[in-house]
Amino acid sequence: MTRASKKTEDQTSTRPDPLATFDALMATANIDSQIKRLAASGTDSAALDLELTRNLALAHDRWGLGLQHLRHEARFDKNADGVDVSLLVDGREAARVSAGAAAISAAYETMRALGADDLSEWGVLSDGHRVTRTPGTGQMRVLVEDARDFETLWTPDRGGSFTRTWRQGDLLAVEAHRPASPTTALADAAWDAITSIRNRQLQRELMERSNSVGMLGALLAARHSGAERALERLPEAHFTVRSAVVRAAGREGREFDRWKAMVRESLDQLDELQRVTTARVAEILRHGLR
Repeated sequence: MTRASKKTEDQTSTRPDPLATFDALMATANIDSQIKRLAASGTDSAALDLELTRNLALAHDRWGLGLQHLRHEARFDKNADGVDVSLLVDGREAARVSAGAAAISAAYETMRALGADDLSEWGVLSDGHRVTRTPGTGQMRVLVEDARDFETLWTPDRGGSFTRTWRQGDLLAVEAHRPASPTTALADAAWDAITSIRNRQLQRELMERSNSVGMLGALLAARHSGAERALERLPEAHFTVRSAVVRAAGREGREFDRWKAMVRESLDQLDELQRVTTARVAEILRHGLR
């Protein structure tokens, strides 16, 4: 074996598997992606593209990056260098999964437009009636039952969350959103991880240390020296759940009572998704930083 060929093999063996990386990226949105397994089972590229795109679209519903006005697709790519997944925005490649979660996050970050309360300034529709919700039921009853395209601006709701509604064609959608950054989500998970420690002496020490370096800093300092670098490589350091979107089509999407139920469902889903995410990340912080 020549040195050149051995070097190529070594690079391939140490290169993260983009399909496993994609599945891990989807897990940050609480999506059980099985792309690696599907590819290994011989699923054809067209079917993989459909599943990749379906998962990515759902992830954007939950990441809440404020990019609902853009079309998100993912494509399976197999070439001489191996396999990869290309992430497309309005038909153009924005990032490759092999670049890692940090690079993918940075690519999406350039497209965002945050305003007050860290809410997206982007509308969902390219045109259409955009309104501020008013107190009472009359306004939303007319908008929902009239069945023309519209969208509302963000409206404050329970527990620090916000909601907005839009209709595009035959599809009515409600998005519930609670602003959060991956850093905040990690800090919440670190709190859960520390409070679950049975060794009360260690728990008190970490709590005291958190006064100067924060919950996450205290937990990482108690782990091995490479824990912070290991955390940075995790997709959870760059993506988290901020939103939940509920949709209805046809006659159902023109019923005012159904819209009211959709608002409740979206808020309930968001609460549950963020709870599950915190618990899952806390488990990673306790056991997964290798």
